[in-house]
Amino acid sequence: MRITNPRQPSYQQQAGFTLLEMMVAFSLLALLFLALFSSFNTIGRGWEAADRQLLKTEDTRLISEFLRNQLSQTIVVQIKGETGPVYAFEGTDHYVRYAAPLQPLQHQGGIYLIELAVKRDQDGRKIEMRYAPYRPELSWDEALKSVEPVLVYSGLGLVHFDYYAAESDQDEPRWESEWLDQPVYPLLMRVMIEGKDRRAWPTLIVDLPQVDEYVGAS
Repeated sequence: MRITNPRQPSYQQQAGFTLLEMMVAFSLLALLFLALFSSFNTIGRGWEAADRQLLKTEDTRLISEFLRNQLSQTIVVQIKGETGPVYAFEGTDHYVRYAAPLQPLQHQGGIYLIELAVKRDQDGRKIEMRYAPYRPELSWDEALKSVEPVLVYSGLGLVHFDYYAAESDQDEPRWESEWLDQPVYPLLMRVMIEGKDRRAWPTLIVDLPQVDEYVGAS
């Protein structure tokens, strides 16, 4: 008669996981990895969206500051007109021309004739700048005719310029979409911009110099 050692485990006790148990374990592990991957993917998309929004906000701030700083330095000077000297300021809803120190070139000194213009391209609308050293004997077209435009910003949905002014002391100021061949400067200039997603940027309103302040010195 064979005596079995009670401390020795049987074959059934020594056996590991069954095939079914392993398949269930692998299935649960696959589901866990899938859930983790989905979570990481969602977090990654959230970070990318936040990063894009941050870049847009920074672009908005930089471009708005550039336009404000540049337009606020407008000064009163005269240039050549069709029938004689005219003040160096004119604008429509899609371009503005003015005289000012040029911000990127301020270390060089001097006054520039500057044009900010809205153009269309494949990405929507863009703002371009042309500039030339101020020479009172030249008209706008003569000063800027051979100047290549410099890109300020692109990928915009809307850019609109307005001018708050009155043509005489008897008239009430109001917003106009153009200011051409006028004897005075507008009181204010407004720049309205929308991104390509049609979200409006903060409206930019800039004070402009007035001719009366310079009459005695001219």
